Amino acid sequence: MYSLIDSHCHLDFEEFDSDRDRVIDNAAQNGITDIIIPGVKSSTWSRISELCDTHAHLHACYGLHPYLANEHRDEDLDLLLAWLVQHDCVAVGECGLDYRREQADKHSQMKYFEAQLGIAAELEKPVVIHSVYATEDVILTLKKYPGLRGMVHSYSGSYDQALALIDMGFYISIGGSITFDNARKIRATASEIPLASILLETDAPDQPDADHFNQRNEPAYLVNILECLTELRTESIEEIAEQTSINARSLFGL
Repeated sequence: MYSLIDSHCHLDFEEFDSDRDRVIDNAAQNGITDIIIPGVKSSTWSRISELCDTHAHLHACYGLHPYLANEHRDEDLDLLLAWLVQHDCVAVGECGLDYRREQADKHSQMKYFEAQLGIAAELEKPVVIHSVYATEDVILTLKKYPGLRGMVHSYSGSYDQALALIDMGFYISIGGSITFDNARKIRATASEIPLASILLETDAPDQPDADHFNQRNEPAYLVNILECLTELRTESIEEIAEQTSINARSLFGL
């Protein structure tokens, strides 16, 4: 068994309401020592806070997800700043940009993204970034906030873009997509970028690995991502487990 950190998991989501304690116990039995829980909208922050207060190895982030930009209100940004000041957290997020056609307009997404980056800079917190078909715009936006650190979760950009993000102080978080043989771009990127810049995540309950396709994802399955990444790289499974956990502790101050 290896000690691992799930750097992005939505344990507060209602998909876990019926068996959350079992999922948490199963994760621990599979070597998951810590789990990072990002927030997506203001109405769910209290659930994350209560969950992390109950379990010391669960760690909260609070943010406004770009997927829900049409639901957010300008007042949520003031609420976010106040909430971050008043509650323990390891990062700001999940924030970012999502350019799939069905998503909120880009202007609205960018407004909330830049505001949250500003809050993170003000509070000297790392950021958890969501980026879908938007990696170049994420990079250009981050350049406005030098010194900011964070992670791009469930990375889907190119190798060169990953290096640019790493040079800016960001970690590349790898999820279940690498377990699919046809995910050639992310598999190639994951095999080549420096291990010192890689995090592991499940994004549960979403994005299950190939062994659990079309099933609910959960943090215990992080082991499958570790094993797949080991097949793609030259380091041993022990080295990858240890270094990715070191990376997560460094970023989130665990």
